[in-house]
Amino acid sequence: MNILICDDDLYTRKMLEKIVSQNPFVDTVFLAKDGVEAINMIKNESIDIALMDIDMPNLDGIDAAKMMSNLSSKTRFIFITAYMEHAIESFSVHPYDYLLKPIDISKFKYTLNNLIIIVMEDFKENGIRKITIKDKSKISVVPLKEILYFEKVDRDVLVHTQKEEYTLSKTLTELEDKLNSSFCRVHQSFIVNIEKIKTITNMGNRSYQIEFTGSEKTALMSRYKFEKLKKIVIF
Repeated sequence: MNILICDDDLYTRKMLEKIVSQNPFVDTVFLAKDGVEAINMIKNESIDIALMDIDMPNLDGIDAAKMMSNLSSKTRFIFITAYMEHAIESFSVHPYDYLLKPIDISKFKYTLNNLIIIVMEDFKENGIRKITIKDKSKISVVPLKEILYFEKVDRDVLVHTQKEEYTLSKTLTELEDKLNSSFCRVHQSFIVNIEKIKTITNMGNRSYQIEFTGSEKTALMSRYKFEKLKKIVIF
């Protein structure tokens, strides 16, 4: 869960950052001091929830939120401001809630928790967008769109991208439940990103070989799974 805090007041940014970071479902907290920084942030990062002040220099929170919505339709907004008169205008971007300063900490936590639950339900319906892979002291965050395929090797799963290979302590069945419709189980040992498939070759013995765009890596597919894949991809 990625949260963006946009407020021109340093104390407020730091206070909200401390509170938000304590939520166990939050992965990363991004900070912006005005609407311009918030827009630049959302161009480069996947933001699930944006906490927006309204009265800010350079670009106010409402106009920034309108632009951010065009860049990321899935981002949810909570406005936090000292000025009640902005409330009606803020609903032009359909925010989840509107909180007044000085911030009631209990109400803020309650509101944020409720929105996080809603976003997590959306994740379950639409699939995750990134996976987090821990390797000793290093944590790698890999966008799904960069993954070619998942491969079961012994008790682990290898995550293959064009340039890297990661080891994930999950089962393919666990991944199937979380991945979006771009991924298809094509073999007892492989889940592939169908958007990355370049060619499918019949290898005989009721098996097929999949090649991927921009890579020399290959995956196997069973005949039964090939029939299933044909229903998803036009041949």
